[in-house]
Amino acid sequence: MKTRLLLVDDNADTRDIYGQYFRDAGFQIDEAENGAEGLERIQAAKPDLIITGIIMPKMDGFALVKALKQNPETAQIPIIFLSHLGRQEDQHRSKELGVNDFIVRDTTPIAEIVTRIKALLSAQE
Repeated sequence: MKTRLLLVDDNADTRDIYGQYFRDAGFQIDEAENGAEGLERIQAAKPDLIITGIIMPKMDGFALVKALKQNPETAQIPIIFLSHLGRQEDQHRSKELGVNDFIVRDTTPIAEIVTRIKALLSAQE
């Protein structure tokens, strides 16, 4: 069975580009435009890992992580922030919230992101 990833980002191009790379790497991809839609998708079909942006309308990535960590059914799902900013305060806050990895989008090759996803999933098993 394929590993299911949920990709949450308000930018359709980002979802398209990364989603295709992740599909090519053998993952099943679900997508959401913001944290609120992401929460709905997570309730409908629990992913093995969540990759989310931070700045989004309706519900940002931090609010999404808080909601997931407060729910015993979703608290253990690994989460990666995919940020285009890479600000220190965002990285610090993500650690405090229990985010598993913080990737700065445009400075990290997609192949490395796939490697980091696989390492994180292996560590969960």
